[in-house]
Amino acid sequence: MPKDDQILVRIRCLKGIQDAFVLEESDRFRLLEVETEAEKKAFMGLGMCYNSGIREVLRCPLVVVAITNMDFDWGCQAHILLKKGEEIVGEEVRDPTQIQELEKDENVWFLHKNFVIYKDKVDFPSDIVTKKCCFELPALTREQSAPGFQKLTNYIYCSPSTAGDVFLKKKYYQDMDEWGTGTVLLGFKEG
Repeated sequence: MPKDDQILVRIRCLKGIQDAFVLEESDRFRLLEVETEAEKKAFMGLGMCYNSGIREVLRCPLVVVAITNMDFDWGCQAHILLKKGEEIVGEEVRDPTQIQELEKDENVWFLHKNFVIYKDKVDFPSDIVTKKCCFELPALTREQSAPGFQKLTNYIYCSPSTAGDVFLKKKYYQDMDEWGTGTVLLGFKEG
């Protein structure tokens, strides 16, 4: 069985994965165009966003699109950061214990139930309005991986924007955008 097929079989067996497909070469460019257009719009109505994760994953020789469902465990790592230059001034927090600790921290402001802003690092919302800050969707490594993905090797992964998610489902999942489904992209490096 070719290596690409072996990877697809392993991904499809993971809890919360409905299906997986190899991203076609021509769709790499189209997806980047979709993401670039999405970046021009305000993220959650708050500010600009840059999907560095998509760019890193698309540079990998093999890219897999996985369709997720509500059983998929995204893990505790941050999928969204707020950066001022290279400094992280806000981030998504998924670990319930860490959220409880942060709720006690006077230096933290909750933008959402699981997104924190570090008050001492940013003038919020001024720094966002003046575009000194940018939301970033980073690539995550195996060490930061969601449960189940740790069974795989030599990869990075990321989340697309909402527009990227819709594009991928339309192309690879028979245009179905069912409630509770999402997409994740895995980029497999050589070796």
